[in-house]
Amino acid sequence: MQAKGRGFPNWGYMLLGVLAFAAFCFFKNMGQQTLMKAMLGEPADLIAKAMSSARVSPRITSRTGRITAKNFKVENLNAKKDSLVFRFLLDGERADAAIKIWMTKRPSGNWEIVRSDTLFTE
Repeated sequence: MQAKGRGFPNWGYMLLGVLAFAAFCFFKNMGQQTLMKAMLGEPADLIAKAMSSARVSPRITSRTGRITAKNFKVENLNAKKDSLVFRFLLDGERADAAIKIWMTKRPSGNWEIVRSDTLFTE
């Protein structure tokens, strides 16, 4: 008579795989926005909107090609400031784009982009 195996059941491996895939999808899609919201607070939504629109902008993609990666950097981060300089990098197939955004908090409490600059590199 064969002894009954006491190993990890097959359904357990399937469950772990599904959970790992769900975590991967969450961090890929929502992780960056969640991180920016925790770091920046209010202006994070405006920055996320600017980043997503830059990825599909015909003015940018005509020079860079399809965007393959993005990265961001906040300069002089301080929670009490009323201005913010934000830079994000888009890696494209043909060229890269570095976009710098100057933001300010208006007396009404709303954040606004006051200036932006785009630098393309091959």
